[in-house]
Amino acid sequence: MKLMVNKYKLNVLNENISESIDLFLCTASFESRCLSVPQNIERSKIKNAIIFYMKDSNQYINDNKTILQRHFKDASTCVELIHKDPLFTADRMQEILVDYSQRHTIESIMVDITTFTHESLLILLRLIPIVFPSALITYAYANAQEYDADNEKDDKWLSKGIGEIRSVLGYPGEILPVRKTHLIVVVGYEYERATSIINALEPSILALAFGRSDNATTEKDKDANEHYLHLVEQMASSYQEIERFEVKCNDPVETCKKIETHISKYSDMNIVIVPLNNKISTLGVAFAAISNPSIQLSYAPALAYNYTNYSKPGDSCYIMNSPHSAIKGKVL
Repeated sequence: MKLMVNKYKLNVLNENISESIDLFLCTASFESRCLSVPQNIERSKIKNAIIFYMKDSNQYINDNKTILQRHFKDASTCVELIHKDPLFTADRMQEILVDYSQRHTIESIMVDITTFTHESLLILLRLIPIVFPSALITYAYANAQEYDADNEKDDKWLSKGIGEIRSVLGYPGEILPVRKTHLIVVVGYEYERATSIINALEPSILALAFGRSDNATTEKDKDANEHYLHLVEQMASSYQEIERFEVKCNDPVETCKKIETHISKYSDMNIVIVPLNNKISTLGVAFAAISNPSIQLSYAPALAYNYTNYSKPGDSCYIMNSPHSAIKGKVL
């Protein structure tokens, strides 16, 4: 897989887009980071835009949805998804993508992955190459300056509690009851959520994948990934042996390679991965699962989110694309 990773200041993003984008995909979120990439690309460079949003959270995201609609004007379509109903979400995504594929010539797509839920992003990533097999795809991710800025590191929270644990649509894996299960959790800030998932699934072998400060995308508290890794280890102390391996939070291809290397040692086990770190690492998890259909991806929606203080937008973005796409620049 060839994918260039470029990092830009948001205020120079537009000048590094050399051609128009046929289809821009994004989500309206309660995080103001959902505006970072769209607002730094001239409207004239985007021919069509689809704004996804979670109906369950409409009261928290409506203002940002309106801002995005005004930015794209008549070039945008808003599509509601339901966080609690992944089948509805997948059906709506497929329906609108197929509709655009039939009504427009789509040769280039940009996906702003910043504020999708992990589950909806994974579903979208599965659908795009099926509906648009020949399109050049660019992924954009706006970084965060800080998460839960009002609290110190030990008290930060992004979500609380978990609902049902479910397989992500499009990534069922090859799960056999007679085999033991190897669970890989890609650890992020939501350490309590990670621990709840581990305790619920009770895997035979547990591995924790984590990022380091030298590849973190958050500007403040760059050592947070390792800090929360240790908290998960403490809370999952019933496992005598916990495997650990590093993934790159700023490079999805390297994350994919790390996962592939790790799971090659467990070909006789069920492999289940739960991505809980940033969306760049989640992109890498998706690449690994798409190339290896034996991997099952799982997701557990939170019962509560920190709607009012989730993140502060940073001033940079990561652009991930093929060498032939419309974005150009120095490789990170």
